[in-house]
Amino acid sequence: MAKLDLHGKTVHSAWKEYRTVTEDCYNRQIKKIVVVIGHGLMSAEFQGWVSADPYALRCERLDPNKGAWRVYIKKSNITKKENHSPVDLTGLYKKFNK
Repeated sequence: MAKLDLHGKTVHSAWKEYRTVTEDCYNRQIKKIVVVIGHGLMSAEFQGWVSADPYALRCERLDPNKGAWRVYIKKSNITKKENHSPVDLTGLYKKFNK
């Protein structure tokens, strides 16, 4: 689970950082983010951010901290790339390039 602390940021810069992180979590197939926003202006707007975010499913407040939210990220359609070790093709190269 990822964590994002937006407390103390301006609303505009916090929104941009929030959207960057949710897109990154979607691409990396991270399912949940804890977002700390505090009790100011962002707390009144945060649920609207989540509703407008194409990568977020829903959010819920964390108890007992009312200035933090858990955001659930949509399942990504991107498949994870598997790490394969390099294949030695020297033998085939020699065989077909006589």
